[in-house]
Amino acid sequence: MMMQLKRFGAKPGVLFRLAGRGLKELLVGGARERSLDSLEPRALLAGTPLPALTDLESASNAVVRLQTNFGDIDIELFTSSAPISTTNFLTYVNDGRVSDTFFHRSAFNEDGSAFVLQGGGFRYKDATGFEVIQTDAAIVRETTNRSNLARTLAYARTNDINSATSQWFINYVDNTFLDPTSSSNGFAVFGRVVQGWDVVLTIQGLGADDLQSQSALQGTNNNAFGEVPTTSAFSGTLTEASLVQIRAAEVIKPSGFNGFFNQQVVLPEGFAGTQNSESVNIYNPNTVAARYQIIARYEFGATRDAVIASGTLSAGATTLLSLSNGSSGGSNLVRTSNPYSIIVQTALPDGTSNARAIAASSDRVDFNASTSEGFFNTTGYSDSELRTWDFARVERNSLSREFITWTNLSDQPATVTLTFTNSSTSQTITVSTDAYRRGGVDLFARNIISGPLSVRVTSTQNIVAFLSDFDVPQSGTAQNSAYTPGWSVFGTPGGGSASAALADVTVRSNFDNIISIANPNSVAAVVTFQIWQAGSSNSTTSTQIVFANSRLDFDLSNVAGLPQNQELSITYTSGTTLVTAQYTSTSNVGRNQATTTPTDGVSTAFATRLAPQTTFTNGGFDPSRNDGTLTERISIYNPFFASNNVQLSYTVRYSFSDGTVIDAFTGTLNAQARVDVLTGDSSAVRSRIGSASTFRNYAITVFATATNTSSTQIAGLVQLTRLDTTLGRSVTSGGTQSSFGVSFGDSIFSTSTTGGGGSNG
Repeated sequence: MMMQLKRFGAKPGVLFRLAGRGLKELLVGGARERSLDSLEPRALLAGTPLPALTDLESASNAVVRLQTNFGDIDIELFTSSAPISTTNFLTYVNDGRVSDTFFHRSAFNEDGSAFVLQGGGFRYKDATGFEVIQTDAAIVRETTNRSNLARTLAYARTNDINSATSQWFINYVDNTFLDPTSSSNGFAVFGRVVQGWDVVLTIQGLGADDLQSQSALQGTNNNAFGEVPTTSAFSGTLTEASLVQIRAAEVIKPSGFNGFFNQQVVLPEGFAGTQNSESVNIYNPNTVAARYQIIARYEFGATRDAVIASGTLSAGATTLLSLSNGSSGGSNLVRTSNPYSIIVQTALPDGTSNARAIAASSDRVDFNASTSEGFFNTTGYSDSELRTWDFARVERNSLSREFITWTNLSDQPATVTLTFTNSSTSQTITVSTDAYRRGGVDLFARNIISGPLSVRVTSTQNIVAFLSDFDVPQSGTAQNSAYTPGWSVFGTPGGGSASAALADVTVRSNFDNIISIANPNSVAAVVTFQIWQAGSSNSTTSTQIVFANSRLDFDLSNVAGLPQNQELSITYTSGTTLVTAQYTSTSNVGRNQATTTPTDGVSTAFATRLAPQTTFTNGGFDPSRNDGTLTERISIYNPFFASNNVQLSYTVRYSFSDGTVIDAFTGTLNAQARVDVLTGDSSAVRSRIGSASTFRNYAITVFATATNTSSTQIAGLVQLTRLDTTLGRSVTSGGTQSSFGVSFGDSIFSTSTTGGGGSNG
């Protein structure tokens, strides 16, 4: 079957084979004793510094990171000299077929000297058992003019030189007799370990065990497991922890680009079905072209990750990707009926100044409601903040479908605990989520206590948590003809805040305009809200007392002195007690019933931080409907107190898919003043949108400078709200923050409570 070669340095007559799928090396004697049993897998690997461009043979080569349970191994791919092999390797990586595999062979010479480490063929998980990786058609063995030296990678194969598929090996030592120039026709080298060689040597030091007798590994591939490296957790019976695992394999530097993927934004919620659709809008806020890759991480299934899109985005340009459209029956970029999270990663040229992550948003139509939200930028958040998330309002009832979802940012399994609280009791459930998986809870399917609820989500690993809440019609009413509002909102990271704000709330007539407050603490919270109108120097105040381990709803309609149908900004302070607040607005007429006048609801959490700039990639307007039935407004609030005497000079910029930029609105805001600008009020923007259908989707970026005795770039508090009274589609969004911003409790804000006026132009 396989080509037999005499190994240099071995005793005469000892033969070996580099395994293709299901085949193993023939080796005299048993497995070596494990020499480094005391070494244990590292806990957190994702923070390993990226290699430098100068570490690479060529700055244009792609780099792949293998996150193992012993550390990270970064592999430079020789994309120019081995195009066939590297393309094949990247296909398996981007399809997610390398993630969650294990190294199944650590081979040594008869004299005990090291030979090769092999992987890429098999997966074993305690929950799902053993799996052979699905392979593509075999590739042509290319002659790369590279030698099988220590640190290099080459493809394993059978005696057919053109039989390589998914399996590859790392040369522990110089194995030049494996070169394609030898009489064997050899093995094609396509990459090298550029960082993490100490990890490879640690795996080498584990030795190997013969696992062919393990019941989990029986079958046609059994003879591949005679030299498996195992951890100190191995006690005679195969478990996931006893294997050297590749927990994640990911491109960290794209080919032909001199920069690494070193920034990302996250959305935990995605689902493709027959009754919903979803799209992702992305925008490059940088002054140079950026490379991007969009990764879907699925809740279940053997293959966890998949790169669903990648490319180059010009400076200031936008693009729209349709992930799924169940109603049209068209092809999807994502798997159907398998919930997923979405990661958008950014690579910029090395040395780019003021580098920003590509901004992204998701637009989704489901349960006859529309939702839209910007992706979450985790930059600057601590581990403790990313392990506690609070939601102030979930509408758990028989006519609601609620989903709390999260994405595990770690290469370790996460234990996620959810504590639900209503007006009289609480309930706790615990869920396990595997490394890098999307996790979630369908509240309506779990017999969760009735709401409204507040929810605290805690995790043993870093996560990002999200809520989707959809109404369903009453019995006998079709979904597509009923008033069934829906919304989505991120939780508040870090267990709430002592001060936070929203740029845009409205006391709408015939609507429930609810402010919800969650206090998961052991002491009562006194929460003081201040509500600000445009052009007014004073606020309206409302104080609410929320008992310990409790929650509270109050309707803005009951606050004396507030004008109806007028946009407002709202802030709160709660002393030393951290609370979470959320605004929800739904019509109180005909909810869950058939209607001829469609409408929708909105909900959003109070913001706790401010960034240098905020981007909404979900801009959308029809210039023919500039008649009040479709409004898209950007609300901006200057959160500095009057005693700071800080003016906010702002710009609202519209960016289109071809790179066209229009600075449509500029102005200044005095302390604690607010302004609303409407897309339809800019003739330049309306003209651009109307010039081609491709410009109907665009990005809106708000950036500003706060000026007192010095200048600080801070966008202020910003929010997008779009209301479509004809189609009944309403969304509100906090956008994507460019980077870590200051919190409302930062020392740059004073405690004065009087405000000032503002102007815009």
